[in-house]
Amino acid sequence: MPSVNLTSAFDKPPADAVAYFKSKGYAVSDEWHDMLTSAHSKAFTVARAQNMDVLSAIRGELDAALTQGLTAKQFNERLTPKLQKLGWWGKAKNAMGDDIQLGSPYRLNTIYRTNMQTAYMAGRYRRMLSRAKTHPYWQYVAIDDGQTRPEHKLLNGRVFRFDDPIWQTIYPPNGWGCRCRVRALTEAQVKARGITVEDGSNYVQPFDAEIISRETGDIKTVPHARVKLPPDDVMTPDLGWAYSPGQSAFGTDTAIAQKLGKVPDPQLRAETIQALNNSPAREAAFELWTKESLARVERYQLAKQANNAAGLKANGPRPQHKTVVSFLADDINQQLIDKGIDPARTLVLSERALAHAHSEKHQQNNTALNVEQYSNLSRWINHPNTQVLWEPARNQVLFVLKQGEVSIKAVVKYAGAGTELDTLINVFKVNSSAIESGINGGLYELWR
Repeated sequence: MPSVNLTSAFDKPPADAVAYFKSKGYAVSDEWHDMLTSAHSKAFTVARAQNMDVLSAIRGELDAALTQGLTAKQFNERLTPKLQKLGWWGKAKNAMGDDIQLGSPYRLNTIYRTNMQTAYMAGRYRRMLSRAKTHPYWQYVAIDDGQTRPEHKLLNGRVFRFDDPIWQTIYPPNGWGCRCRVRALTEAQVKARGITVEDGSNYVQPFDAEIISRETGDIKTVPHARVKLPPDDVMTPDLGWAYSPGQSAFGTDTAIAQKLGKVPDPQLRAETIQALNNSPAREAAFELWTKESLARVERYQLAKQANNAAGLKANGPRPQHKTVVSFLADDINQQLIDKGIDPARTLVLSERALAHAHSEKHQQNNTALNVEQYSNLSRWINHPNTQVLWEPARNQVLFVLKQGEVSIKAVVKYAGAGTELDTLINVFKVNSSAIESGINGGLYELWR
């Protein structure tokens, strides 16, 4: 497979890809399958790299490769002597006494190709989302040559809307060395070419796969998915690749939030936060995440009503499936610091919290939001008319947007000093009069 040369792909450093890669934390694993699917979007890991110095060296050179557009050959030439000096090279013995491969030219090529392509596609995903209003149809493109896997060819030319949940599974790369990509099309282009836009919402079939560890011999069960394509074809991504790196990489936003706190100029800090919160690409990404997650929640509720155990397992809300709703405004951040709380500066919504907000109970008592309201959550939290309240008894920040007699309220709970993520735990409709009574009665402090 040819090397991925980012210099030839961009006229300038690929900022989106660089941001994606830099956002990753560090994680240590014995084998590649210990860090499967979307976990790779949040943490950088190399199998069998048990030494943080080794991880730092590899990540540093990958960072340089992304920023400077280095080829695989340049990457290898720079990194090899560093790994040899650290002793991470050649063969070694594992806990069972078997030979394992540490650093080698072949492994460095694999590390380079995998990380370059994943970072590039994550950046491309975000850019495509920013054009979704004018180019709402996405077409899967497989490189048609002797190296292309037959299963990847099955997707070639197929078109789905940008917000079709199938992209969460098939957005490339779909395996080691995958060179597939996605092109965005306008409605006029789709009509002119006579393209059929498919609904892939029911194509994906989740299942549990088994892996035998070469290190220990243990059998591990991991979540995976296959795609059933009409009429009778089946496409299955490589194990660990049935996810979209762009959708999973909300770690980019959390990394940006950490850097915001180090900006000394308060005006520049405030302007940066405002620009981030008003970004059409971010709003589009949040809307897509919300609709896909809410559809999953509703499928889960239908399965629950039908007492369908398989449906419950396949569509249950995923607690680790999260997205950033908004960056915390500077004045609210300072108010929390004054309370002895060290906020993370990002408001994060999990699929589990969304499932709670949209529960049957909340729907029956008419406090649940509709799909459009959930999708606009990111926008109205930053609306100039949104009130920001502090509830001392519960250590909660409330974002309240009044809409006549009914208000939409989002709740962010703070456990105390030092919090990993500012998690939005609930959002629902309340009577506007109840909010006013709480302010007048001293139940809430009005911060904005």
